[in-house]
Amino acid sequence: MSETIICLACYGDRLASVFDNADEFRFYKVDGEEICPAGRLSLPSKDPLDRTSAILACGVNTLICGAVCRRTQQQFCNAGIAVRPWVRGGVEDVLDAFVQDTLGSLAMPGCRAVADGGAKPGMSCCRSGKGFGRQRAGAGGDLNKSNKGRRS
Repeated sequence: MSETIICLACYGDRLASVFDNADEFRFYKVDGEEICPAGRLSLPSKDPLDRTSAILACGVNTLICGAVCRRTQQQFCNAGIAVRPWVRGGVEDVLDAFVQDTLGSLAMPGCRAVADGGAKPGMSCCRSGKGFGRQRAGAGGDLNKSNKGRRS
């Protein structure tokens, strides 16, 4: 494994449950099983574009976070950053799980995407299928065909 820079979206000494609520990004260089702190960034701004820009500017390869909206995740994916969402736990536990490739053991309750190697845009996370990536009625420009011509 070559050197990787990972970013943990944190709230205190844990991953933030929701990416947008992180108060700090913590950066680490990972080379094999060796982990070295690479910096911290306090986040006074709640602006999603500021947060995204900060991660892009720091040369991050992988973002590990809690819940993250589809649009934000897509921006990272488009920039070539692997996103490992729906993770919970303390910083040390998350770092250990990343190095051991066991982040699935820290998946948020009801989420299977972490165990599957990270959620991909459009992929459902929650077991009910009502969570991340759910298709909305009329997706693709089609109206609900069974209701065409009916009056409500």
